Amino acid sequence: MRYLKHLVFALVVFGAWEAGGRFGNPDVLPPFSAVVAAFVDILFGPLPAALLESLRLLVIGFSTALALGVFLGLIVGRYRWLDRTLSPYFSGLYALPTVALVPLVLIWFGFDLSGRVVVVFLASFFPILINVYQGARDTPPDLLEVARSFGVRHEWGLVRRVVIPAAVPFILAGVRLGIGRGVVGMAIAEVYLRLSGLGTLIATYGSSFQTAYLIAAILPLPFLGIVLTKLLALLERRFQVWST
Repeated sequence: MRYLKHLVFALVVFGAWEAGGRFGNPDVLPPFSAVVAAFVDILFGPLPAALLESLRLLVIGFSTALALGVFLGLIVGRYRWLDRTLSPYFSGLYALPTVALVPLVLIWFGFDLSGRVVVVFLASFFPILINVYQGARDTPPDLLEVARSFGVRHEWGLVRRVVIPAAVPFILAGVRLGIGRGVVGMAIAEVYLRLSGLGTLIATYGSSFQTAYLIAAILPLPFLGIVLTKLLALLERRFQVWST
């Protein structure tokens, strides 16, 4: 019954879309069937190569953001003087839209791969950093005292044995948020810095007013975000026992 409700809702939405496209202006909103046909066309054409190029950019930018975000989040969360000094700047930069930094990234890093990687990095970095920092800062003091009573004296030992396990739910939540923001940063970088990957298809079909193909080229972005977020959510549930 639950899946039947979802199916009925989907039929209503896509049916309304199809009707609106057929009885309205197809240049503004093409019928759903036309979008599906366009998607099938580019699926056996330029889409696979464009998607691979976009994934390459996403992997490089996101993996860099993940490594640095976890590292800095643990350090800032553990040392109060770093927390007081840096956390206001991190919060301010987190609230800054990534697209507002594109002209500056262009001046500093240019149109090449390095500039696009920086945009993806900036989009993914701060959600990861903020969540890891929160998890490290909120490590229960009782757990730290128990670890010290069992002979764990060095800071690295406390981080490895207590802080990281306690922060695992926060780390995974940050990764899940960061990958979604990374997909957005990937699209921004490809459209505004250099036409490549899915950005090439979006800009090409948009400039020629091929609306059905434009929507078909945009569809892989939310699909990619949904798939990656769901996979990370499954991983998060796998480690949910750590939160207790």
